[in-house]
Amino acid sequence: MVKIQEAPEPLGVREQQKQATRASILQAALEMFAEKGFEGASIRDIAAKVGVNHALIKYHFEDKESLWKAAVEFLFDRLNEEMTVAPESEEGLSELDRVKNFVRRYVHYCAQHPEHARIMVQASVRDDERLEWATRFIKRSHMVGMTDLKKHVREGIWPNVSHISLIYILVAVCQTFFMLAPEVKRIHGIDPFSKKAIDAHADAIITLFFDHKSED
Repeated sequence: MVKIQEAPEPLGVREQQKQATRASILQAALEMFAEKGFEGASIRDIAAKVGVNHALIKYHFEDKESLWKAAVEFLFDRLNEEMTVAPESEEGLSELDRVKNFVRRYVHYCAQHPEHARIMVQASVRDDERLEWATRFIKRSHMVGMTDLKKHVREGIWPNVSHISLIYILVAVCQTFFMLAPEVKRIHGIDPFSKKAIDAHADAIITLFFDHKSED
């Protein structure tokens, strides 16, 4: 007799509130760590940002080190979730158009979460055990992306240059505009986080890599 697997029961209101509070704490932690660095950020500041007692954070995450790791794991889980699309949503598109859509999604992700780049730059500058811990997530995404990247280079979608350099060039060109948003705003008088600026930045990258034709 085949046993039919029942659908999981929906979360109760209390559990939903618990998960929402946890997500708010982790997001606040990311923003504070990105702004002040690991040493400069405090659990009390993070608690104040969320509007909870700092004892609640210590109860759930033990100490600042555990909170940092939980926040970074939350960061990469969200990246994977927001960058993943259902195959049927791109049915009928060319491989080139799928790549362009990927770039657009990544630009929008970078605009929505500039703390991602800032916190990883800080970890890389310090080059300590926290970066070593975080690289497990980065390496995993790079290894997955490298397979597609090599395939697309062979197909002529991406330029035939160092695959590793190409990954970091793409990451840099998508992230830096938003990571340095205060500088952009002061010098050029635009808000990089406006929809118009985000779309224009995505269009510029796509034109640069795929649509630009050099003249003889």
